[in-house]
Amino acid sequence: MRLFRRSALWALCALAALFCLAACSARAESLCVRICLSEDLPGNQPYRLDDREYRRNIATPLLDGARGFIYKKTTQVNTWLFPVTFTQGTPTLRLSLADIKDPTSISINDILLTADSYVEVPLSEAATLRVASAKYRGVMRLMFTNLPVIELRPQGKVYQNRDTPCGITVFDPDYRAHGLSAATTEYEGVMSRRGRSSARYAAKHPYNFSLMQDGKKADHSLLGLRVDSDWLLDSAYNDASRMRNRVLMDVWHEIYRLPWDRTLSGATRGVYVELFLNGAYRGLYALGEKQDRHQMGLASPGGKWNSVFFRTGETGRDGASPAGFLSLGKEKPVDDDPLRWYNVQLRYPTDRLQDAEALWADFYDLVRLVIKGSPEEFAARITQYVDLDNLARYWLFCNATDITDNMRKNMTFVRLDDQDERFNRFILLPWDMDASLGRYYSSKKSRVEEAVSNRLFDRLMAENPCGYLTILRDDWASLREGALSTDAIMARFEAYYSVIRMSGADQRETDKFPTFTSYVRAHYSFDLNFEKELAYIRSYTEKRLAWLDGFVQSLE
Repeated sequence: MRLFRRSALWALCALAALFCLAACSARAESLCVRICLSEDLPGNQPYRLDDREYRRNIATPLLDGARGFIYKKTTQVNTWLFPVTFTQGTPTLRLSLADIKDPTSISINDILLTADSYVEVPLSEAATLRVASAKYRGVMRLMFTNLPVIELRPQGKVYQNRDTPCGITVFDPDYRAHGLSAATTEYEGVMSRRGRSSARYAAKHPYNFSLMQDGKKADHSLLGLRVDSDWLLDSAYNDASRMRNRVLMDVWHEIYRLPWDRTLSGATRGVYVELFLNGAYRGLYALGEKQDRHQMGLASPGGKWNSVFFRTGETGRDGASPAGFLSLGKEKPVDDDPLRWYNVQLRYPTDRLQDAEALWADFYDLVRLVIKGSPEEFAARITQYVDLDNLARYWLFCNATDITDNMRKNMTFVRLDDQDERFNRFILLPWDMDASLGRYYSSKKSRVEEAVSNRLFDRLMAENPCGYLTILRDDWASLREGALSTDAIMARFEAYYSVIRMSGADQRETDKFPTFTSYVRAHYSFDLNFEKELAYIRSYTEKRLAWLDGFVQSLE
């Protein structure tokens, strides 16, 4: 029932999100907040430069009694970021000041404040707050965001693959729509750094975190996403748009459904947030669900199905790459580590290691068939192991959107063991798609006319078992004018970007991380410019799809 509720809500949430994003884009220039005093200041005087001492932290601004987050400090000015909600129209925020005695002057953008009138500030702009008392004067900047805000407060150093206890604050601007009674919710949790190549970028680490209660994992829905305890925060630091993976997850969900559950696609949902780590601003992140057995519609441990879920996280290991169908290596997986076979990991189930050989058997036989099978054996047996409809769609998706890192790594193999033989075959699902749409994982611009493939797909195209090429051509004809058209792909980018831009988060991200340099080679770099990158993605996608049209037509 839980899976059904979550999957059934996906389509409604996606449609609502796109509708809201489009509506927000149309009024992005006019969205604003209103600020007035919580209580009148009798005799509020104009702010003047005089001999009073200047103090950067003369006061702490509170809006509706709530403290914001310090976004930036300089020797002269503190800049505060306040998350706000628009669930009841344009908000009027009442300003009060802590840590100041007997103020004599309070103004916003040089307009003296009262409790009866307000100063209007565009959402994406900063307001200048000037404050003075009999002895001191100071200036602060107030910024606003309608994106969710998450603050993580780790109790010590944060490591990779090791949990660190942390406090978690989540500000949800749409809290009423998500059934909450307040915008801000506090949680206990644990966190760690995540990723492989992305973990090398110390400037902006990606993170995992889990919600905890009384020492155990606790399930909650965050920001309208599924009810779960485990979450990820994607930094997308090597992506010059910060949106590739999020957009392509949505595209995959639109074009594919699991054979055993037509409400699920294996894709995950996500929401853009602004992240603070121990009070320090860390920029724009995508809070996301994890791609796990819930997203695959697999039975829980101890369930009736002998289902399996394999994932590849490396291009190769110890000189072998069964995930790329390049080599079998020296041993079967169970002879060494029952959860790993070179660059393939068994992610589900992991509680039945006594059955490890049986769990790996069909996947091992599939890799052996692709690498060593004769043309006759390959044609006769390949459909025992894989779903050709799924593989055709996976190949088209990867090639239409230039997902260069998902043919040996970043692949998910799933099989549902059921009496229905249609579900006993492996399907492929994508994940981690930052390297796509014109850029390699290093951030270097990729070539247009370059097929994305591996030995399995090479054999399917060369030998055409069971009319695979016909499936591929027919599938492309149906996708080309729909979800995999340039306009459809770019509409998703533009919808996400309109909200990011409206909140001012694009400028904050650019100010925080103006440049990127890959660890691979120093000249693989870019200056962060959202609009320039979106123009590049559109140009690249148009060329890529035109090339793929010709490539598919040439298949015989």
